Amino acid sequence: MLKIVYVSLLCFLSLANCSSPPQKLLSANDLNFNVRQYVTITETTSGEHVVWENMMEQIAGAEIILLGELHDHAVGHAVQLAITKDVLEKWPTSVIAFEMLERDEQIFVDDYMEDFIDAKTFASLTGSASWAGSGSWDAWYQPIIDVVKNSQGKVVAANAPRRYVKIARINGYEKINELVGDRRGFVHYPSELSSGRYRQRFWETAFHNDNDREEIDVTIIDPDDPMLPVFRSQQVWDSTMAESVALQKPTLNKKVLLLVGQFHIEYNGGVVQELKKMLPDANVLSISIQNEIPEEEWGGTPKIADFMVIGSDPEK
Repeated sequence: MLKIVYVSLLCFLSLANCSSPPQKLLSANDLNFNVRQYVTITETTSGEHVVWENMMEQIAGAEIILLGELHDHAVGHAVQLAITKDVLEKWPTSVIAFEMLERDEQIFVDDYMEDFIDAKTFASLTGSASWAGSGSWDAWYQPIIDVVKNSQGKVVAANAPRRYVKIARINGYEKINELVGDRRGFVHYPSELSSGRYRQRFWETAFHNDNDREEIDVTIIDPDDPMLPVFRSQQVWDSTMAESVALQKPTLNKKVLLLVGQFHIEYNGGVVQELKKMLPDANVLSISIQNEIPEEEWGGTPKIADFMVIGSDPEK
């Protein structure tokens, strides 16, 4: 039972809700030309629809912008591309950090940005070509990297290597402390596990077909809970990505954008909670990019994000 739950949960968190990308992918570049007018943008505190320029005004006042995506959402990637272009046009030294790239792959990022390798080699060395399905890297992520490459900006591989995330799940955080040299710098973990709706959603997602989930009180950490190691590994992703952002020392003129699965940031998610610990004075703006209005309540406390952007993929 636990193995099935664990696999299905990782599938949900890593690839939206396990949906497969279409065979012929709509590229972010092809959709980018009109995406600013195509999507519906909601400012979640007021619940009012706003235009693209209103969202950009709020981005102007933030040091950190979290772009929460569904990994197989073509329009969502076009939104990320448009925001990246607009940010780099106004704040050209800004940083774009990627959940999709692991910290020990930064050397390949730098090699690509400095023309030592081409895009095909870069995708091969990082194992990214099919990160969100066949052809997804070329269609959705490479166009964003190329916008940064052609500016004064920087690309950061933000995530923890999966082998160290696995260590946290199986052996606990203590085993991570045994890493020495550069390896220890590839991974970060939280001093305290995240709480609130984020933790609740994690358990509910894991046990969405389990009648016993209503009996689980996630306000208390049960050391014998079989889902605790899985949440512990999830938090390695959260904490490492948050630290990757913090290490860039974001400012109003050198913003840091993080492209990340929406689960990590929604409803005061784990990345948000970790950033608040690391950079308590930073203005962090969260944007949840959806293909349809979420079924669950999105405007309560905590709200889903500062902005919710909705744009369904057009018919292929």
